[in-house]
Amino acid sequence: MAFTIDYSVSHKRPSNGDGFDIVIGNPPYISAPTQIASPELNEQRQRIVGCKNYKSLNEKWDLYVPFMELGLQLLCPKGIFSMIVPYPLTNQKYGKKLRKMIAEEYRLLEIADLNGTKIFENATVSNCIPFIQNVPPSGELRISQIFEDRTIREVLRKRPEQLKQDENKYVWNLTAEERTNNRYADMNVLGDFCYISVGMVVNADEKDAKGAFKKEDLISDTYDEIHSRKYIEAKDIDKYQVKRVRYLEWNTERCPDKLRRPTFRELYDCPKLIMNCLGTINVTIDDDEHFLHNHSIYCAILWKELKGVSNKSISSSVKKFCKYNRTEMEDMSEDVNQFYLLGVLNSSKADKLLADQRGGDYHIYPEHIRNLPITLPDKELQDAIGNIAKEILARRTNNQDYSDLAQQIDNLVEQLYP
Repeated sequence: MAFTIDYSVSHKRPSNGDGFDIVIGNPPYISAPTQIASPELNEQRQRIVGCKNYKSLNEKWDLYVPFMELGLQLLCPKGIFSMIVPYPLTNQKYGKKLRKMIAEEYRLLEIADLNGTKIFENATVSNCIPFIQNVPPSGELRISQIFEDRTIREVLRKRPEQLKQDENKYVWNLTAEERTNNRYADMNVLGDFCYISVGMVVNADEKDAKGAFKKEDLISDTYDEIHSRKYIEAKDIDKYQVKRVRYLEWNTERCPDKLRRPTFRELYDCPKLIMNCLGTINVTIDDDEHFLHNHSIYCAILWKELKGVSNKSISSSVKKFCKYNRTEMEDMSEDVNQFYLLGVLNSSKADKLLADQRGGDYHIYPEHIRNLPITLPDKELQDAIGNIAKEILARRTNNQDYSDLAQQIDNLVEQLYP
């Protein structure tokens, strides 16, 4: 039976036995950008905020967040709540207030970790299932995982205070590994030295050119007068390597000016590090090819390379994410060897640093990259690591084994992060 919930109606927490013994569900997964892009959903979003019934709303909250809080509000004392929700509940910034509320006001009985398993055919995110009781926090919680035989079994137990990685982001760590975002709190982060950006969205703009063309209409396997710029996606890169190059229509009536998210042209015309957005971090360098790339790739550009380039994207990024002003970051980046960063980001240590940022999520988000701690040794050591990275690049070009060089970088980088 289908039903509609008006989130703006006041839902007071039941008292003295009123409410439901069990609340169970599969809430809607609708991101903030999708809500804002739809007139109806955006109006609903404004009503949800305006009714002031939900204290879990934080920044770019997904629609399942108030849905979960409503389910908790409808419980009777000692009632049980469970919903299958996106795994990013455990680690994304928009879920911070909800995570804190659950851990501090309820008893978290169990979290079923389904990360990496495709549960819903049409969903792109992994899932988790929290089991929550409407009583004060106490005891340990179970953490279970899904196995190859499709059964879900307990793998460890934690006290609620052991679940969070740090007080700042309140990320939940569902593994036995020790993780903390505060491990290298005294270091600079990658965003201090580099501007971090997502690539362009290669589809027609929904407002001005809706349906006029698709991504496939703009891409060619061969170069010609129209498809005049080299183009890559995340599936085309690996550690230290671009595996495939295609060509994107460029400087035409429809591209880039009618793209859904064209970014800005200067982004693609300077040296940069390029990396994927899913799984293990794979980084290579675009030193002089000036590839165009879509939103499946993030790029990191030394601030000095963007000196003199001013636009809303850059100014907004500085305002929202940076603790230094732009001139300070441009000056700081003058001392950075880009190939040194390439080596560090491809090291085994980088995987651990990333896990400290994202927990066990399969996705990599710009804030994870931006907040990776980066130590800056003297020029001699930077050059040493950078030169090894350059040699790896040469071997990758010739399809030669580079495991010995990767181990050298791992050893050197490990000493930089005691």
